[in-house]
Amino acid sequence: MQVDIQRQLSIAIENQPGRLGQVGRLLAGRNIHIRAFSVIDNVEQGMVRLVTDNPTATREALTGAGLPVVEAEVVVLEMTDGVGNLATVGEALAAADINIEYAYASTAERGRPAMLILKTAYPAATRDALARMQELS
Repeated sequence: MQVDIQRQLSIAIENQPGRLGQVGRLLAGRNIHIRAFSVIDNVEQGMVRLVTDNPTATREALTGAGLPVVEAEVVVLEMTDGVGNLATVGEALAAADINIEYAYASTAERGRPAMLILKTAYPAATRDALARMQELS
């Protein structure tokens, strides 16, 4: 298990066919790897949250394309995909009195690391609570 604080970049894009693909092509054209993303529908626009391998280059690419970017610190937890992980993480954060504001995840092949992105009010405390969870397991 690996836990770290990383920068998440959020943009609002038009809720139209092909718009998400344009964002993907923009980042691919700059050799930026999208490690995780989430899209939320807000009727006329979509909110795209991105964790990439190069947040600075991502910000430059998006703002250069006229897309306002909002940055936030998120906790990225990489752990072997398995039954009960959500319960374990949720219980560890509850024990530390940390609320999860939102989360999104990626899964991998069995036995390979899955990635969980967590937004909380206290990223450092979240990271520390999850690190303690690892020490106890």
